[in-house]
Amino acid sequence: MNDLSNKYALAALKDRRASLAGEIADLKKRLQVATTQLDHIDACLTIFEYQGDPAAIPVHRIRRRVKLFRQGELGRLILDALRRAGKPLGTHQITTALLEAGGYGESARPSLTPRVRGNLAYLEKAGKVAKAGGGKAVIWSLNG
Repeated sequence: MNDLSNKYALAALKDRRASLAGEIADLKKRLQVATTQLDHIDACLTIFEYQGDPAAIPVHRIRRRVKLFRQGELGRLILDALRRAGKPLGTHQITTALLEAGGYGESARPSLTPRVRGNLAYLEKAGKVAKAGGGKAVIWSLNG
């Protein structure tokens, strides 16, 4: 094959490899720093006479933030869904309306539902929505 026909593909592959190698180097450095910090905390536990094995302390799951909406956008979409429905809706129905409006698939529901719940609680405190019922039977309506 002619070297000219692969020129752009090779340049793109070299660029991607350089990016990944940089990410790996950064992750290795962060891992080294975190390991050192963990060793220091284990030493502090020993100083404070912790009787257990520090390695037996359960780890916390890291939550990755997925940005689906800009600042304040989710609240506006929730209020809009309630306005369009013209009647009180449950959290599941509000989430369904947001998935349809945003063009997201059902795969986004598990990450969207807790955000909708949290935002509804915020909107309730702000006096923009009213909550009726409890548990899975809760319904939300516009205030005023």
